Amino acid sequence: MRVVVVIGHSQESQGAANSSYDVSEFIFNQKLAHDIEHNFWKLNPEDEIVVAYRENGYSKLPGEINELNPDLIVSLHCNAFDTRASGCEMLYYHKSEDGKEIARIFQNHLVKQLDNKDRGIKPRSTEVRGGYLLRYTKAPCIICEPFFIDNDDDFLRADECFVDGDLTQWYCEAVNTSLDYLKNK
Repeated sequence: MRVVVVIGHSQESQGAANSSYDVSEFIFNQKLAHDIEHNFWKLNPEDEIVVAYRENGYSKLPGEINELNPDLIVSLHCNAFDTRASGCEMLYYHKSEDGKEIARIFQNHLVKQLDNKDRGIKPRSTEVRGGYLLRYTKAPCIICEPFFIDNDDDFLRADECFVDGDLTQWYCEAVNTSLDYLKNK
């Protein structure tokens, strides 16, 4: 099976940021995506991870991802609000039962491991943030928002877990569990 890991945002539009540590959502998730790509085979050598960038704008992203013929799509993001909001949430297309289950798998893995506030899994329609990607990709797709990058405590906890290799491992485990779900349904 093939998993496409999408790096949220782009070099030109880097998304949310942490001003205290001068890191953007795009930069953090670019490193994470490639780390997942390079380490996934240790856990599951039978399946494949492909990293995708938003190269031609958001409106073309679903079509570009669909051309990769994925079985699962995981879009990496970080939340931001007011430097105080905290927690982990996963977004899925409101009509996708597979997306809902995969969002639940990722939420359970990341909340537990990051010891972060559980903000739940959240259904999205095409009219709200993230809904366009979730709706117009053919494979089950989720958007991961595991922490608030503008909250120093959230960011430092996630960054420490990334440096230690734990965050990559937890993502790889969540991907593997999701693929098992898809293979056995």
